Amino acid sequence: MTFSLQSFRAEARPTLQLAIPLVLAELGWMSMAIVDTMMVGRLPNSAVAMGAVSLGSAIFIVLALFGEGLLLGLDTLVAQAFGAGKREDCHRSLINGVYLSIALTPVLSAPIWFMPRFLRAIHVDSALMFETIPYTKALIYGLFPLLLYFAVRRCLQAMNMVRPVAIALVTANIVNALGNWILIYGKWGAPAMGTEGSGWSTAIARIYMAAVLIGYLFWYDRKHHTELLKTPVDVDLKRIKQLIALGFPAAMQFTLETGVFATVTTLIAKLGPVPLATHQIALNTVAFTYMVPLGIWGGVIRVERARLEGRRS
Repeated sequence: MTFSLQSFRAEARPTLQLAIPLVLAELGWMSMAIVDTMMVGRLPNSAVAMGAVSLGSAIFIVLALFGEGLLLGLDTLVAQAFGAGKREDCHRSLINGVYLSIALTPVLSAPIWFMPRFLRAIHVDSALMFETIPYTKALIYGLFPLLLYFAVRRCLQAMNMVRPVAIALVTANIVNALGNWILIYGKWGAPAMGTEGSGWSTAIARIYMAAVLIGYLFWYDRKHHTELLKTPVDVDLKRIKQLIALGFPAAMQFTLETGVFATVTTLIAKLGPVPLATHQIALNTVAFTYMVPLGIWGGVIRVERARLEGRRS
């Protein structure tokens, strides 16, 4: 029993050091949707506004998480290179992850432009559709920054740098809340854009998230002389194929998981704005609580990966 307690203490400290920032990051990610829902809920037609955020976010996130899944291959390539002390190889994987993000952006954006026809075909309430379409199209402008954020985040986490990820997401919630206040209600001379303003605010917050992580990467390079700026920037098709091969199973899993929720959300949208808004509140509550064990599990995985890489070296 004593041995088990000592073992637990030895494992708990490194796990929590990695898990707590990841928990904060996951809670920060989920908080954006909650803040959007709460702030559009103060609009005059609150059920329609909340329902539009629910439906638009559900469709958008399926596409975005497919992109994130493909970029998960960076975890493996960067972690292996980092464990072997090959910092330039880490940077090359990241650069080609950025190229993959650029290629994915128009492909993943395309379905959004067919969304009006789809929503009309399944007879979604016209008032709900009128709010959902501009909100979702505004989100699309934050897609490439979001994929860029995913790529840099995967690289940083594979090198056991998780604190800047948490900082980026926590502060992005402040940016998003302020942007919502300005753009939804028309503060500080801005036009009152309603639900669409929430979409633009979220897109701006995602640009901010990517900028914070990129800025941190350059700051770290300057401080520790990792020679990031000397990394070759040529397109490495073999490496991109590796990323796709490693990430595609995860991309499909993410797509199928989130696709179920998106399908249910779309079906509920046929019932009207009030049931859809109710569904959004319940889903946000459940998803928020799930982020804590998800972040802790991420910390456990990274501790074990670091241990394995240490044994290999």
